[in-house]
Amino acid sequence: MFDNLIARAIVPIAIAVTGFVVFGCILLYSLIQSDMTDEAVGHLDSFAETIVKSTRYAMMKDDRESLRNIVENVGTLAEVEQIRIYDQRGQVRFSGDSREIKPSDDIRPIDGWMKQILLAEPDNQTTTQHRIDREAELITVAMPILNEPQCSTGACHFHAEDEQVLGFLNLGISRKPLEKTLALLRSRMIIFSLMVLFLTVSGVAALLSRNLFQPVLKLTFAAAEAVQGVAAKDLPKADSKLGNLEKDFRLLVQQRDQAWQDQKTASFLLKNGDHGAIPTTTDRDEDAGHRTATPPGSGKNPQA
Repeated sequence: MFDNLIARAIVPIAIAVTGFVVFGCILLYSLIQSDMTDEAVGHLDSFAETIVKSTRYAMMKDDRESLRNIVENVGTLAEVEQIRIYDQRGQVRFSGDSREIKPSDDIRPIDGWMKQILLAEPDNQTTTQHRIDREAELITVAMPILNEPQCSTGACHFHAEDEQVLGFLNLGISRKPLEKTLALLRSRMIIFSLMVLFLTVSGVAALLSRNLFQPVLKLTFAAAEAVQGVAAKDLPKADSKLGNLEKDFRLLVQQRDQAWQDQKTASFLLKNGDHGAIPTTTDRDEDAGHRTATPPGSGKNPQA
């Protein structure tokens, strides 16, 4: 029974602590993952904006060779998986992979995501778009190359003033560093959760054992002694950790001892009282000797 009590006390606590720790870790991991992804997207936007600003001068000078070198050099960076510059028709004009460059009269098919951006309303094309591709393990940004006054008035080539977007920079970086960091974070959180669970359950078990299980065990032993007839004063020393339960138990044993004592006293008094009320033969003879006896057969009236 005592082992069953321990199990019923510790198992629910272990389940509750485990559930709380797992829920807390999942929530914390989700928040950290979201924050780190947002940080990666922000880093990608800053990187893409730097590339657009770096290539703007070459675009203004119509220096295609310099522009091609800039794009190809950026494409050689370890974290860059793809870099492309699209025109308004969706044709790849510059790319980090030279094999993607096609003649101007041959429009290369593009992926569905960029096609949706190119076919969107002009007002929607002026905003930067992001895509997190878990299958390809890429974080991609499509940043519009806006038509500025220098572009519409440039001597190199002409762009109408009402054209808002001249093209798009498509830049994709690998998610592998982020996934590696998140995997490391998951393993650390699992270890931390196991440590918290072990310490919590061990601490709760130790506190329950000291403040509940041991006092209950002592009280159970005292109850077994009381059942065998041991007096209250001879029971094991009381433990105050159970509070009124210990006091009430000893009060019950004392009341039992007092009831036994009262019963013995009443039985003794009753026994002595019965013997004093029954007259003996000697007492009856003495009573008869004090009476006036009439001789039998005299026929006389004592009052005559």
